[in-house]
This record gives sequence, C-alpha cells and structure tokens, in this order.
Amino acid sequence: MIYLGEILADRKVRASAPCRLDVGGTWDLKPFALLYAHLSPTTTNLALKMRTHIRLKPYEFGWVRVADKFKEEKFPTDKVPFDAHFGLIFAILSHFGVHGVSVELSYESPPKSGLGGSGTLAVTAIAALDEACALLGKQRMSRERIVELAHNIEDGLRYSYTGMQDQCASVYGGVNRWRWTYNSNSERAPFIRERILSEKDYPELERRLVIAYLGKSHISSEVNERQVRSFLDGSSRKIWFRINEIAVEFAQALKEHDWAKAASLVSEENKLRYGMVPERLTPMALRLMEVAENVGAGFAAAGAGGGGCVWALSPDPSDVDRIKREWEGILREKENAKLLEVKIDGEGLKVKED
Repeated sequence: MIYLGEILADRKVRASAPCRLDVGGTWDLKPFALLYAHLSPTTTNLALKMRTHIRLKPYEFGWVRVADKFKEEKFPTDKVPFDAHFGLIFAILSHFGVHGVSVELSYESPPKSGLGGSGTLAVTAIAALDEACALLGKQRMSRERIVELAHNIEDGLRYSYTGMQDQCASVYGGVNRWRWTYNSNSERAPFIRERILSEKDYPELERRLVIAYLGKSHISSEVNERQVRSFLDGSSRKIWFRINEIAVEFAQALKEHDWAKAASLVSEENKLRYGMVPERLTPMALRLMEVAENVGAGFAAAGAGGGGCVWALSPDPSDVDRIKREWEGILREKENAKLLEVKIDGEGLKVKED
C-alpha cells in the first residue's frame, strides 16, 4: 500500500476534465463494436467546457475519504465498498493501492446529466492519483492508458453497459470522430482518433448549439439495457447500422461546415432511438423538440435520455435566440431545469500540483 498523506501535505494535486455531447454513442460498447468491427464502428463527439474537478488532500493513515458538496464517505482501505455512492472512486483508489488520501470532487455540469459524467469522473480521479504516485517516483501513465483504465474499471464493476467515448472526450477534448478497434491485435489503444474541427472553428459550432438540463437525472442503465437487448436479439439491428452511418456522416458534415446536414442527422438519430425506447424523451423534452424542429434545428437527448440534458443544433445561428427564449419559458415549469452555457473544450484532461 502507498501512503499519500505525507506527500500531499506539501504538494496538493488537482485534475479536471470535460464532459461531452455525441452522435453515434452506444457503438462504443463492445457488443456493438466487436461483433461488427467490419463496419468501422464510430462515435462522433464534442467535449464541453463543463469540467469535473478533483483535488487530493492528505487524510488519516489507513483510511480513504471521498466527498463532494452533497455527500461524504470514508472507510478503512481494507473495507472500501464498491457499491457505495462513490463506489467508482473507491474502486480506483483500490486499484492504485493508496491510503491516507481525501478525494474532493466538484462539478460544473448538473448531476447525472447524460453528458458522460461517470467516465469523466473516472478519468479525472485516475489522472490525479497517477500524478500523486508520480511524485513518489512512479512512472506516469500515457493518455491512452488513462482512457483504457477508466473504461476497464467502470466496465468491470458492471454498473451498466460501459463504452469508451466518454473517457476519450475527457482526456483529449475537442471535436473528434472515434473508431472503435477493440479487436486490434497490436499494442496500440483500442480506438482511432480523427480530429474533425480545429479550435479556430469552434465558435462556428458553439453559436449554433443550445443545451438544456431538464431538472431531473437521466436513466442510463435502464435505457442502455433495452437498447443493447434489442440489438442482441436482432430486432433493431438495421436501425443500429443506420446510427453508425449517421455518426460517420455527421463527422463529415461538421468537417465541411454543412450545418443543415449535421442538424438533420442529429434529428434522424434521435428519432431512431426514440422509436426503440420512447422513454428517452420526457414530456418536457418532447415540447423542447417541437420548438427546435419548428425552426429547422436538429434535436437530441444527451446520453441515454429519460432526463438529464437535451440539445439542439441550428443551421442558422440567428434562430438560436428564439430557441433559447422559447425553451426558457418551458424550463421554468420545472425546478432546477435551465439552459447551460455552450463552449467546446479543446484542452481535455488537465493535471497540476501546487
């Protein structure tokens, strides 16, 4: 076991990483990407400047603590529960074999918003603990290794079906097409990254995006279970093939700044998913969708849906103010529902010690 209390008394470690929006999510799950590797399984996502932050502080010898502004949990290192509220963080602490550390969390995105929060949290925790161990002489992990470890730990815990797109967006930032290559026999990472937009192009995308939080958490495990089950039993196979094509076409549309095409693809995917699992869209989300569609904007639920966030992509940025105005009127009906600031995050994972 590695005691971190002494080094953290002198040098505080911080890490942060962004969350994401996506087209073609679920194709990063192994049942999809492995069984249809010949289709070049793809997810296209954009990292958002709504970051998860972690700060490491010294704690009691033989103990670990995890806390945010809502909850605190602390346990002896030999009794950490992986089914606790912060079970994912305790699992990561256990992997590193550390004690005498307090992990303090804060979030810029709403809770369980469908923006890839658990993957972002895992990446940030791993990066912070990796840095703390590096201060004691351990070799630092590569970015690829951080992505893989974050995915493998969450996937191994079996909280729900776990892919890799959230971790990739968190580590690398930016706007990217990801091709999933879990079947690769080489030593390289099981993904191929293609940058879609450069940072100078981000404002063109940002001024066309609207994101709203519906005021309630999303239901990822239930929705993902139904989506995967329909894929495995064959009842939705052709729909999923089209969703993979949409992810590829969306990346190309962004690259060409064909905003009308990109918006239509967002809506097409959303309708395909809604047809499979109608619970993806709450009554409020359906009303927001109608507003977006009335001005020709694309609309989708973020992540699994059923709450969390929804987003719109308007081909004409002059329509964004109208969407925001009408959305705000609807969102006022629900406590905590609100519009979110839209900024693309080109930095990805950041780690520092002071």
